[in-house]
Amino acid sequence: MKTSKNRRKTLSSSEADKKIVKSADATVGPLKDVANAKITRRTLLKGTATAAAVVGVSSVAMRSMGLKEQATSSSTSSTYTATNTATIPPAPPITTTDPFGLRTVTLNVNGVNYNLNVRPRSLLADVLRDNLGLIATKKTCNRACCGVCTVLIDGAPHEACTVLTVRAAGHSIMTAEITTGDPVVNALQQAWVTQDGGQCNYCGPGNIMAATALLKSNPNPTVAQIKAALSGNLCRCGNYVQIIAAVQAAAASLGGA
Repeated sequence: MKTSKNRRKTLSSSEADKKIVKSADATVGPLKDVANAKITRRTLLKGTATAAAVVGVSSVAMRSMGLKEQATSSSTSSTYTATNTATIPPAPPITTTDPFGLRTVTLNVNGVNYNLNVRPRSLLADVLRDNLGLIATKKTCNRACCGVCTVLIDGAPHEACTVLTVRAAGHSIMTAEITTGDPVVNALQQAWVTQDGGQCNYCGPGNIMAATALLKSNPNPTVAQIKAALSGNLCRCGNYVQIIAAVQAAAASLGGA
């Protein structure tokens, strides 16, 4: 018994390999050669190592292929994005100009040009009084109802309280401050004094401007025409009779009556 046990222990590895050789039957398919092949423990270990190496190489190859595919996909995607971006219409430029900001305008007032920085919503009456100091143009109703702020723009009477300054740029503006520069205004101012055309005279500058437009277009007006021309100018003192007399006196001094 001991001898048989020792013999079993002293068996060489090659003999042990032969003892565990097994065969398998493979009757169909490409597995026939693999099934009928003699597989030993050594060849099994060698095959496992080779398979692991192949799997490792395959995984590395797959990863490299995946990176290559990913790089190709990324470049394709970036090309596609760049192409699409190029076809998108460009965004409109941002407007930096403030529509309510200051604007530089040139006003011709009583024959003098003034360069002013005004806001688009600034009214002519405010600019004349506050910016230029021409305070003969009064402000009362701010609704073009009383005629106190009447000025001449290109020879026509306008209520300055409702005229935007930017709209008056480039036009000729006349206020009651003009005296010796205009003979009609000068004659009316003199007649206002001699005929007592004004009591408080708050409405005087507006009435004189409206009467100036009348006498320039009609040197010899009737009383009805004077009333019609001054109908938009209110006198808070009710001094209408003297106002009409002052206009008639100015027309006479100019040679119209």
